[in-house]
Amino acid sequence: MRSLLTAVRDNASAVQKRLVPLLAGQPRLAYVGGHGVHNLGDDALFEAAQQVLDGYHVATFRFPPQERRLARLGLSGARYFQQFILGGGTFINSYGLPVVRTALELGLPAWTLGTGVGSAGFHMKARPELLEWRALLRDFRAVGVRGPLSKAALDELGVPRVEVIGDLALVSTRERAEPPALPRRFAVNIIYTTPGEREGYPDERLEGLERAIRHFVAQGWEPVFVAMHAWDVQSLRRLAAKVGLEAAVIHEPRTAEAYMRLVAPCTLTLAVRLHAAVLSCCAGTPVLMLGYREKCLDFMASLGLEHWHVDLCVPEQDIFSRALELAEQADGLREPLLARARERRRSIQEYVRKLLPRP
Repeated sequence: MRSLLTAVRDNASAVQKRLVPLLAGQPRLAYVGGHGVHNLGDDALFEAAQQVLDGYHVATFRFPPQERRLARLGLSGARYFQQFILGGGTFINSYGLPVVRTALELGLPAWTLGTGVGSAGFHMKARPELLEWRALLRDFRAVGVRGPLSKAALDELGVPRVEVIGDLALVSTRERAEPPALPRRFAVNIIYTTPGEREGYPDERLEGLERAIRHFVAQGWEPVFVAMHAWDVQSLRRLAAKVGLEAAVIHEPRTAEAYMRLVAPCTLTLAVRLHAAVLSCCAGTPVLMLGYREKCLDFMASLGLEHWHVDLCVPEQDIFSRALELAEQADGLREPLLARARERRRSIQEYVRKLLPRP
């Protein structure tokens, strides 16, 4: 009985949300993303989508059965939305298939917006099957992806007209970098491999990170521990305890701007979460990306930063030495890094302008 009442309430709420922009005469776009579940990376992507799609009502298009019901009421599909956007996050994998099929079945013109290809993260194979996407993406108006590895994967499938535009969150890139604060600070974000994960990395792989943190602290640098998701908090507390900083504050910013305020004064960022790295680049803070899935290298390569990527699944790649190398060069990297991020921001904006008329 409770589940039935919950479903009725959810549907009523969905109808009300769809009616508001319709009655206001506002043009409407359907957007697929992972936002709304307290993951700062996905929420930052939705913030960026709303910014670059300014003038349109950007509605979440997520649950196929609900969208079909709303379409019968004229509140979804081609009768309601002008276009369908497969947005930020790594959605070109098995997760994204049902919702994309539904959008195309409902007659929506579709395109991607900085979408990643492959594994979204833990509890998904490092290299998921992509074959079904070949036919779907051929019906898309345009396919703009996060980075060169995403493009290569779709090129191999035979998907036409794929272009690298950059990670959608780069829309939030600042105009200028802050000078590094003194005494020095450095940001840290990690998540340990979750229980039951077969394709993660061993916790011992982060020993080099622990050494780097101890080294910087011994030099008088202040660590800034930043969680992107509630799951990160426990990992960061474990890490802080391992390096003798049990009383360290774990910051939990809720918006992209709040995150950037924390990391912008930092000399560098050491990050496992993809969007801890992306938003650091948006702030002009050099980052050492500790990659746990191919999407991490995909992003770093999109900015020409492959050297500052360490693969956590390759033990031969040393975190400690690379972190010290970045610390030596970081001050000179701030402006060039921000310039590259701004260029990607421009490419995303130009891509949107080509596809979307001004409302």
